[in-house]
Amino acid sequence: MTPPNDSAPGQSLTAPTDLKVAVAARAAPIVAALMEKERRAAARMAPLFDSFVGHLRAAGLPISRASLHIWQLHPQFAARSLVWNLDSGETTELGHAYSIQSQNQYLTSPVRVIREGGGPIRRRLERAGCPAEFPILEELQERGFRDYTMRPLIFSGDTRNAISIATDRPGGFSEADLAVLDATLPAFAAVAELQQLRRTARDLLNTYVGPNTGERIFSGAVKRGDGEIIHAVLWYCDLRGFTALAEKQPLAEVLALLDAYFDAIAQPVVARGGEILKFMGDAMLVIFPCESREQAVCGACELALEAAEEAVQRVCALNDTHRPKDGTTIECGVAVHVGEVMYGNIGAADRLDFTVIGHAVNLVARLSKLCADLNRAIVVSDAVAGMSRRELVSLGQHQLKGIGALQEVFTILR
Repeated sequence: MTPPNDSAPGQSLTAPTDLKVAVAARAAPIVAALMEKERRAAARMAPLFDSFVGHLRAAGLPISRASLHIWQLHPQFAARSLVWNLDSGETTELGHAYSIQSQNQYLTSPVRVIREGGGPIRRRLERAGCPAEFPILEELQERGFRDYTMRPLIFSGDTRNAISIATDRPGGFSEADLAVLDATLPAFAAVAELQQLRRTARDLLNTYVGPNTGERIFSGAVKRGDGEIIHAVLWYCDLRGFTALAEKQPLAEVLALLDAYFDAIAQPVVARGGEILKFMGDAMLVIFPCESREQAVCGACELALEAAEEAVQRVCALNDTHRPKDGTTIECGVAVHVGEVMYGNIGAADRLDFTVIGHAVNLVARLSKLCADLNRAIVVSDAVAGMSRRELVSLGQHQLKGIGALQEVFTILR
């Protein structure tokens, strides 16, 4: 028999067999919908969660609020939460930094209980004396919710995520309602994990090779030799005197300085559409892809020069916060060039690098050496000078190592 006060209005399930049959009939369409090709190909978790909640409601579950909490592999965020509310009918998403795991918000949440192997959790909020050991329960009671449950959502490797539903319907969820939820969770977990894996792949590719390059790899450019000839502004920056600095300073301090330095030079680049291709010791190689039309190249050159100016200013500012203990001044040099490059895969058969190669890359690397020789923070090739609308100052012609012809170089007029 169904426990008293645990059936939804209008239900009359009198035997366990009746309950199983009714649950199966309600759950089957939801599982079928989750297994559809469209659901499996969904690009984002929020629409998938919206759809799942919608199917549960269509099956009779009186859901007024739902939440999904997923642990993830990401350089900045340990987890993310998605919350669906009946009022808006939409899902909002929030990322949680790694510090969340030591914060009261997590430590006093039912998510922690699920994460550590507990659950499922059920609280009949409308009943007198209902335990409200989690702050979220007090909040929901104050908002008029009558029933709440959080269930484990298990991914492969026994990764324990969590999903919750709550209702403001008098009487709360029935036994059949929760049985339908439990019957559909394995299918939802399978599809949700697939989406999470796709997202993780993109996140990690974006982190390690950049968003444009990462998307190319994700879309199938994975064979050695895959690539194309593109026109791009090349931007190369390195930290002056890094070898001597690394020899004298403790490794932990060197790493902290490098992280601060790369933050300083990366932010102005990314803000202007530059693609960071790689970090090489204390150097960073960037491209600003552009069409080979004059207007497009001019625009990319201006963005690269703006990024160079801001990067130099940011690195100078590090002397107030990260100056080495021996008083060494932190300085950098930025070289900017424009030309054609091969943008694609190169390397060994089973160990590839997606990068740019060509004469233009060699030239910008050689230009960067002139920054120290000429005591200039920014050095610009004659190709960029010819495209820029700025007033640039010639630093004369110079012989660059490995480059046959003399190269006239310029700097920004301050």
